[in-house]
Amino acid sequence: MTTEPAPRQRKPASIRRREILDAATEEFAAGGLAGSRIESIAARAEISHPRVVQMFGTKQNLFLESVGAVFDEVSRTFEDTPTSRDGELALAMLGESYLRMLRARPSLGTVMLQAYAASADAGVRAVVRERVERLGELVMTLTGADVNQMRAFIATGLSLTVTAILELEGPDESMAWGAWLIAKTTQHDPSRER
Repeated sequence: MTTEPAPRQRKPASIRRREILDAATEEFAAGGLAGSRIESIAARAEISHPRVVQMFGTKQNLFLESVGAVFDEVSRTFEDTPTSRDGELALAMLGESYLRMLRARPSLGTVMLQAYAASADAGVRAVVRERVERLGELVMTLTGADVNQMRAFIATGLSLTVTAILELEGPDESMAWGAWLIAKTTQHDPSRER
């Protein structure tokens, strides 16, 4: 008696979509918008290329969905961080949570950097700008930070993203490098005023 293989079980579209976005995040982290291929994303997700196109349309649409998913993950990380609206301490707690997230999944930070790099395209720029603005508003809501504190927090977050990708060890080194970088960019230089 021969047994037939079990029929392949279809996954719900929501699960399939999540698998494709996870695969896309890894591929876009490595190659960015220009250097990644839908075929590679489909292979990583173990799905056909036509199905990816059917679900997401263009590679740019998939990239923007992946970028959105990364910003959603950052937002959830912030929302799940226990803070009170006490300004600097709350901002520090969000920063520590963000750094832990990046260390656990470095591709998230790399996709964010790829999104900034792809922002020469007006369509990408509009989406990324809107997501950064929403993230800034969330930070202000969660912490009671003012606009200047939020801007400094976002700038520090960018430096933390770089330190996590460069695998600088320990939060002290990451924070020190970020503080050094921000200090360098905010020092008063009279020669620049000419």
